[in-house]
Amino acid sequence: MEKFKEKLTQLRAEVENANARADEAEGKIKQLEAEQTQREHEVSSLDSRVKLLQEQLDKAESDFKEASENFREADLRAEQFEKKAINLQQDLEAMEAKYEDMCKQYQAAKAEMDELEQQLEGV
Repeated sequence: MEKFKEKLTQLRAEVENANARADEAEGKIKQLEAEQTQREHEVSSLDSRVKLLQEQLDKAESDFKEASENFREADLRAEQFEKKAINLQQDLEAMEAKYEDMCKQYQAAKAEMDELEQQLEGV
């Protein structure tokens, strides 16, 4: 009977140990579930942040592409205006040269007319 009581005491101690380990494991499970929930919230928050950053990146790339196109167009127009300015400068120089020639011809013609007029007065 003594052995039976010892065995019963031993079994009760094992049950208490098992219950204590079960309670400890249950507490650990609750703690891990809470950590998992927190991590899921963090992942969800990070996913939202990644989505927002991706949208911002897409907008920045779109704005950059548009700015690049506008720059190329402006650069092309500037180049066309530079060519036009060079052509106008050349035309102006040609016209100034022609004006100078015409002034010389006018002066020569005037001098010739004045000379003819003096000769006719002398006749």
